[in-house]
Amino acid sequence: MNYLKVLAIAALVGTLASPAFADDRADFQAMKLQYQKAMETATKSSDIRGGFIRACGVKYQKAVNDRLMTSAEANKLCACSVDAEGRVTNADNWALQSAVNAKNAKLVQNLQINMLKKQGDSIRACVGPALSQKIARLVQQAQAPAAAKK
Repeated sequence: MNYLKVLAIAALVGTLASPAFADDRADFQAMKLQYQKAMETATKSSDIRGGFIRACGVKYQKAVNDRLMTSAEANKLCACSVDAEGRVTNADNWALQSAVNAKNAKLVQNLQINMLKKQGDSIRACVGPALSQKIARLVQQAQAPAAAKK
């Protein structure tokens, strides 16, 4: 699985898919396995983009079930996320891999931050201001308990 995708999604929606939203650890592990299987299925599909969008939806099923977001909102977020990742160029990946190969952690971090910012900006523009604000509120609510523990 592309670790940049995981980072981009995590940067945008924070802990919506974190274990804190699961009833227990077993539910989170089941969701993780379901997501991995959906990603494997997507790569073998004749509609890879659609498969990635469906796989992404697995991560937001709990939020949909808990009525924190609608199914349509989750689908929109996933379509925008998949499209944003699709715009990452080979040159971007080559620069990142070169920095990794050179063991230049600072450059790797800077490249990742820049890629995530571009993807995040693209996703926010795609989902629109209303859904973007809703996601920001949900992220803030999800992070509040963790911040209170610090």
